[in-house]
Formats: sequence, C-alpha cells, structure tokens
Amino acid sequence: MTEEPKRKGMSKGCLIGLIVLAVVIVLVVIAGIVCYSKRDELMKFGMATMVTGVKTELASNPVEGIDTVAVNAMADAFIEKMNTSVLEPEKMALFGQTVQGIIGDQVLDSAEVFMFIKAMVAYYPELEELMPIPEEPAVDSITTE
Repeated sequence: MTEEPKRKGMSKGCLIGLIVLAVVIVLVVIAGIVCYSKRDELMKFGMATMVTGVKTELASNPVEGIDTVAVNAMADAFIEKMNTSVLEPEKMALFGQTVQGIIGDQVLDSAEVFMFIKAMVAYYPELEELMPIPEEPAVDSITTE
C-alpha cells in the first residue's frame, strides 16, 4: 500500500475564496465610510432628483388649473435654497416621504401638486411668496350609483 502524503494548509481554492471575501468586506466598509461622510450631498442629490421628477411629470402632463411655470419656478427656488443651506434631516425625511407618495402613482393631479407645493413651503416657509396656488383645490368626490 502506498501512503498519501499529509496535506499542509488550505487548498488554493479556499485561499482564493478568503482573499476575495476579504476584498469585498474592505470595499463595503470603504463604501459605508464614503456614504456616511457624504450623506448631506447624497441627500441633496436625491431630493433634487425627486423634485426634478415632479417638475418633469408636470411638464409632460400639465394639470388643468395649475400654473406649471410658477410651480417650476418654485421648485427651482427650492432646489437652489436646498443646495446652499444646511439640511435638517427630520424635515428632509418628511419632505422626501411626501414627494415619494406624489410621484409613486406616476400621475399628477391638482391635489398632489398642491401637496408638493405645501411640502416645499413647509420646509422653507420663505418660499410661500412664490406659491402659485392661494388655496387648496377641492378634491373630486367619487359617487357610486
């Protein structure tokens, strides 16, 4: 009978797997640190993207009774103010939730545009002077027969 020599250490495949795993863990840690250190810029970018999405939807599908130019001017002023000021995370989270709800159904109506305007004014009250809609529009009622 021939004796097989005892293997020392781990196989090459296992060693390569451990090296790849270590590199992935290091990359995840680095990405986490970068995201944490740049969280304000990332939040500003995300909020600006959402506001621009509402503007784009409003431009492509105008809502009757809504001054699209005035809403876009107010949204641009909001983005400018957001980019030049320090963010308040709690207020920005509330604003983000409101805008996500608005753009979630992919169809804007006058009530959602009003919610969008009120959300911008709630975050920056000084934007109220740019507000194109003086009062909340009536919500259409659905009747069943």
